[in-house]
Amino acid sequence: MDLLLDQDASTRRETLRRILKLLRRRAGLRSIEVAKRMGKAPRTYQRWESGFYGLERDEIHRFAEIVEADPWGIILGVEMGSVEYALRTAGNNGASLMVVALRRFDKASGDDLRRLDSRSLSLVYTRGFALLRHRAEKYAADLEQWMFDESLGGDLEDDD
Repeated sequence: MDLLLDQDASTRRETLRRILKLLRRRAGLRSIEVAKRMGKAPRTYQRWESGFYGLERDEIHRFAEIVEADPWGIILGVEMGSVEYALRTAGNNGASLMVVALRRFDKASGDDLRRLDSRSLSLVYTRGFALLRHRAEKYAADLEQWMFDESLGGDLEDDD
């Protein structure tokens, strides 16, 4: 059961191309600069960035290090068909942290993982993501409150 096979190879390559290009540009780098840092000929890099070779995990990790992005955010962004996910996790390593948590869960639960049914897993994952969304909303509200709290900025009036 693979719920993610709803896009064809061409669509996945296009998603990858868009993610790589946007992350490179966000880092302020030209393709020739990234090619050099990755040890690729410029034309080979351009083909790679175009999505021609598909998802190559080691190359994605090397690229992510260069542009300071989340490698698993790129990989999962392609798998989900979401350029936005790759961009949203680029600065906080959200996808990589999720993979680390899954690894820890796998190690801690061992064979008990087999005994969990799909419904329970889905329910727990959904609740966990809802908690994260709530945390992000609260953080944004707290930040907005802080920005407009005049008591924190001192007297803004000029006494002259």
